[in-house]
Amino acid sequence: MPEIVEMPASDAVSDADFKTAMRQVTSSVAVITARSGKARNGLTATAVCSVSAEPPMMLVCINRSATAERLIAESGSFAINFLSEEQHRIARLFSTSKLSAEERFGEGRWISMTTGSPVLEGAVAAFDCKVAERVLSGTHHIYFGRVVGVTSLDQEALLYRDGSFRRLAAVG
Repeated sequence: MPEIVEMPASDAVSDADFKTAMRQVTSSVAVITARSGKARNGLTATAVCSVSAEPPMMLVCINRSATAERLIAESGSFAINFLSEEQHRIARLFSTSKLSAEERFGEGRWISMTTGSPVLEGAVAAFDCKVAERVLSGTHHIYFGRVVGVTSLDQEALLYRDGSFRRLAAVG
């Protein structure tokens, strides 16, 4: 196994170069939601992935300044809602900090499952999660969530690349 070597600061990649490269990576679009008491909020995210099937575990990276981050920390839970092509408007609503939670949740039908975190009906897939671990990394917290509920539908997923929402096209 190769040795992991930490790069000296002089070899670090600039923020601008990192962001330019990341814009070329196509990602699924998810809205991460949380509820603490009567307060609910969420954000659009692409830094989401599965961790394991045994036990079922997901990972999300949340900026520490996001309102939803505080709700996740308080409640110990969150939901991951992977959006369909038709739900691009919901992705936009949750991608701006200028809107209130009421405005964000005004689009779509939101239900709750085990944890009480808002789950979007009609999402390609939704994962209701209890926080198993939280790790600080730079400007973000990485949350590992134990999946306690799921929903899924066979439909086309909304994608994000180079600042735009996209569709998946069949090849060949």
